[in-house]
Amino acid sequence: MTEDEYRVYFVHLPGTIHGACRIDKDGFPSIYINDALSPEAKKAAFRHEMRHIERDDFYNNKSITEVESDDLP
Repeated sequence: MTEDEYRVYFVHLPGTIHGACRIDKDGFPSIYINDALSPEAKKAAFRHEMRHIERDDFYNNKSITEVESDDLP
């Protein structure tokens, strides 16, 4: 996926939320990263959210718990 295929926003999020992603009304992926994170944590949050997009997690029947547990080692 290239940079012109998604958007990244750095926004204020609760401290426990590092990032989130969603598909906008035009079908375009948007990634929201907590702007209070360190640069390293921002990169990790971005990679995590990109995995959701690359796996098409928005279009499966898994619960959010199942989707997030797929990232556990």
